[in-house]
Amino acid sequence: MKVLIFEYITGGGCNSKELPESLASEGRMMVDALLANFAKLPDIKVVVMGFALETEFQQLVETVDAVWVIAPESNGILERFCRYVEQAGKHLLTSPAKAVALAANKLTTFQILHAAQIQTVPTAIFNPALPYDVTKEWIIKPIDGVGAENTYLLTSEKDWSALPAFKNPCIIQPHLYGDKTSLSCVFKNGQARLLCVNLQIFEIKNQRYALQTIEVNYKSDDGRYQKLASQIAQAFPDLFGYVGIDLIETDDACFVLEINPRLTTSFVGIEKALDLNVAELVLKLL
Repeated sequence: MKVLIFEYITGGGCNSKELPESLASEGRMMVDALLANFAKLPDIKVVVMGFALETEFQQLVETVDAVWVIAPESNGILERFCRYVEQAGKHLLTSPAKAVALAANKLTTFQILHAAQIQTVPTAIFNPALPYDVTKEWIIKPIDGVGAENTYLLTSEKDWSALPAFKNPCIIQPHLYGDKTSLSCVFKNGQARLLCVNLQIFEIKNQRYALQTIEVNYKSDDGRYQKLASQIAQAFPDLFGYVGIDLIETDDACFVLEINPRLTTSFVGIEKALDLNVAELVLKLL
């Protein structure tokens, strides 16, 4: 089998502007970790797209059997590249475009989770014309943003008035204090297998969240995380392959914050922490 790995940020996605170093670093680490996984598998030839435009990506897809896309959900990027693979009739080693479209939209994700009675963070479209609600702290973020990118913490009316003008739709959520954990899973046909529970350490700088480090497999599952992953798989039955789930855990509740239908930074530490080859697991799902 010949597999193409395409990481959007370092593979030409930002060729028209300065490459964001944090995203570039994460992209390189994920590609390196994925290559290490594939290197241990027999009869697999891997091609990595180093720098290309979308037309070149489509041409290269025609020469391989399967494609692993690593790209941000924002602006429909991940969905678009997944669709190219599907249109070419090749094996997509990540979630299909239709699943990406649902999970990428944070309002849609909230609505699906809420309908499935899965505890999640209340989410609404941000309207800057509305008065500031002083009873809570608030988070403003792009409706399809990645990680903490362009996420603003509002603790006062002053923060509200200092917000920039957003070109694209944003959502507003109450700011919840608690452990920022994540689940690394593999999904197929409405079923999920929990791989590990991770702890994400953030710091707040100038009213912005910044990820500092991730502790992969920081605690064992007592059954509730696998149960939650299975509930999410049933609510999003088209998710496939590696999926990351971001949570906020307070003293008395666990809230689903986001579903990431792609590799996450936690993936980089899984092989070392668990002696587990995620690429092998995903290939076995085909």
